Formats: sequence, structure tokens, C-alpha cells
Amino acid sequence: MDKVEFINSYFESSLSEKELEEFNNLLKTDEGFSADFEFQKELQLALKKEERREIKQLFNEITETKKPSSSKVIQLRPLMAAASIALLIGLGSWFFLFNKPNYDSNQLYNTHFVPYDNVVHPIERGDQLIDLKTKAFTAYENEEYELALELFKELHTEQSDSYIDFYTAIVLMQLQNHKEAIPLLKGYIENDGALKGRASWYLALSYLITDELAKSKEQLHIVVKNNTYKVEEARKLLDTLD
Repeated sequence: MDKVEFINSYFESSLSEKELEEFNNLLKTDEGFSADFEFQKELQLALKKEERREIKQLFNEITETKKPSSSKVIQLRPLMAAASIALLIGLGSWFFLFNKPNYDSNQLYNTHFVPYDNVVHPIERGDQLIDLKTKAFTAYENEEYELALELFKELHTEQSDSYIDFYTAIVLMQLQNHKEAIPLLKGYIENDGALKGRASWYLALSYLITDELAKSKEQLHIVVKNNTYKVEEARKLLDTLD
């Protein structure tokens, strides 16, 4: 599959799980592929917005149609009653199409989610695993997320550093356990953790994948307002969700 076909298949939601993994890897490693994808994404968004504008205009034209004169209303009332029902059903279909989300939450999540780097306890290769914190972050960096979760939970019982909740939440997101990740991220933000700007971004993604779109957009607005982390990605994601 060439790169153009690969990108088209992504927008058609026809990639397999393995292909999606390869796709995300190309976005990170191939600058040309990433640039082509960004161009196609902007084009897709522009086309969908234009389509929605046209449907809205058509909807307005239908609803602004002149009403029949009063002399004809009495004669046509039985027929108009049936026609009104048909019109309402038809308009309801148009309304559904107009308001139907033009995005796939899972794809948006997979496009934007990348685990946060270990900035708290960098691991020097060759270090002996002599303490629990080193073991936990080594598992995290090695993408051994089940093990990392166990070690972070154990670490939490020994010390109360708030960053443990942040990284535990990222691990839970990797394991698709967003219901447990969300309260950890919220608590970390409320406790004014040093990485709370990052936590808002990951909280927005967790709300996105769980279809809590209003809450997701609220967090994205916070990211944009704070202007610290993933600001451009947050703006683009907001444009897609609007």
C-alpha cells in the first residue's frame, strides 16, 4: 500500500489495528508522510465544513418557504396535516445529518495520544534496579505497562509524590482504562501538580475517548488558554469537534 492510499484508508476508517500502529509510527518517523497527512487532514476538515454549510443553507431555504394564503389553508388542512408530518420527518433526517459528528473519537484519540516522557526519574542505561522508583520508570519506558501499573501502585503506598498519580494515569490510558485515569488526572490538576498543564491535555483525550465531548472541549480550552503544552494540537482538535 503506497502512502497516499495509506492516508486515504485512514480517513475511511479501514485500517486494521496493525496498519494503524504502522500508520502512527510513520507519523512520528517520516516527515514527508506527516506533512502529507496534515495537508489531507486540513483538506478533509475544510470539505466537511463546506458540506455542513451547504446543508444548513438548504435547511434554512426549506424553513423560509412562503406559507399558503389563508383561503387555501382551510381547503388544504387535511392534506397539509399529512404533509407536515412527512416534512417534519424529512427535516428531522436533515437535522440528524447536520448534527452528526463528522469525526471518529477513536481515530482522533489514536492520532493525538502519545505517552508523556519520563521527566521525573530519567533512567541511565546500565543502572542497577536497586529501588522501586527506578523499577517503575524503567517498566514505563520499556512500555511494560501492566508491570508499570503494579509498580506505580506499590510506589504510591510508600510515598505521596503527586507525579505518581500523573504517570499512573498515563499507564491506565495505555491500558484503555480511562475511567480510572480520569479521577487521577482531575486530582492531580486540583492539587496543582507541576505537570498540570500536561494533565489537562491527557484529561481532554480521556474525555474524548469516553465520549464526554463537552468536558473534553472544556479541557482543550484550558490547554489553549494556558498556552503551555500541545496548544496547536488542542486548537486543531477543537476545530474538529466544533
